[in-house]
Amino acid sequence: MKTIILSLMIIINVNASENNSIYTWNNFIQKALDVSFSIKQDDAQILIEKEKITQSTLLENPTFAMAFDDGLEGGVDYTYLEVSQKLPTWGENDSKKKIAKFESEHAFKTKQKRVLQVQYKAALLFQKLHTLKVQFSILEEQLKKVKLLEKISMKREASGDISGLEPLRINIMKQQVITKIKSLESRYLKVQLEAQSLLHVEGEVIVSGEYMKSQNVQVNELIKSLEQSPEYLQSKNELQVAKEKLVLTKAMRYASPELYMYSERDFNRNNQVDDFYGVGFRIAVPLWNRQESQIQMNNVQIQKSNLKYQEVLYKLQRDVKGYYELYTNKLNQLEDYEKNLLKPAKKYYEVNTFSFEFGEVSLLELLDAQTLYLQSQLEYQDFVAQSNFYWLQLCDAASINLLKDN
Repeated sequence: MKTIILSLMIIINVNASENNSIYTWNNFIQKALDVSFSIKQDDAQILIEKEKITQSTLLENPTFAMAFDDGLEGGVDYTYLEVSQKLPTWGENDSKKKIAKFESEHAFKTKQKRVLQVQYKAALLFQKLHTLKVQFSILEEQLKKVKLLEKISMKREASGDISGLEPLRINIMKQQVITKIKSLESRYLKVQLEAQSLLHVEGEVIVSGEYMKSQNVQVNELIKSLEQSPEYLQSKNELQVAKEKLVLTKAMRYASPELYMYSERDFNRNNQVDDFYGVGFRIAVPLWNRQESQIQMNNVQIQKSNLKYQEVLYKLQRDVKGYYELYTNKLNQLEDYEKNLLKPAKKYYEVNTFSFEFGEVSLLELLDAQTLYLQSQLEYQDFVAQSNFYWLQLCDAASINLLKDN
């Protein structure tokens, strides 16, 4: 029975490890892009918009009309036949095609915008997993050191060298570290579920290697690059569509002409049936509706689109400047923390460790030095994560493609 249970446990562990997936920075983001339903829907919309370009210049189908009566030679026969074809007004098809092309470009920019959204969602998740991994490593190392001190304290207590306070204090510290590890496990589980949902995988998502590090950039260079931002180009595209719709409305204000050919049969003076053939055209006379209201609405839409165009550029510029300021501020805090807290805490811990070996400091003094260094390490990792978060926000605001532009 024990053998069967052991075999089952081995099989379960092997299957679990097979379901686990290891991703580097690039692989993680690319996987998110490959399985994104939203991007696939955008691809479908692009194909639809491309077909609309072809559809935009097609003529309407011709109209066929035929009349019958019994007034000819005592039998039922056709007396009238007509074939008509509506023609586009001057410039109508050209405007329709331009609008269709602009809308196709808009769909393409929508996909580019979606790609960036998925990239940065994946990048933030990768960063969170990486940060949690580093923090786990710090806490596990600290737990080993505390357990070592616990063994030493138990030996000294048994020999009567120290009282029970030192082991008690060390045990409290051990429980604090264990509690922090459990807290990290809860956070890790939440991020894992988000990562599995984003990547469409079942097993544990394991990140490997480093994430994209921040680089020295000039804010003016980022602002200049905003003219290639999908969001900015989308708003520009919407303005072009609004202008072209005004041109189309003006072109169609007098309605489309219609050419027709007809054949008519009737009795002549000699009481014989003759066939008559002819051509003509029809056109609506704009007496009551000259599309003035529609033209006015188009003009207002152009003004609205122009305001949105300016607003998008203003917002993008403000976001880049704002996140650049937040990033540089957090970077300065990170450098100050490393210089004034992390490195001194590390040195203080190393000195106390050396002194403890020669009996110059007590167990509690060494424990305090360990605790101080641990806290400094964890807080430093928080600063690193915040710094890289603002770096990613800055890149996102500047519409930087993480897999290409970097």
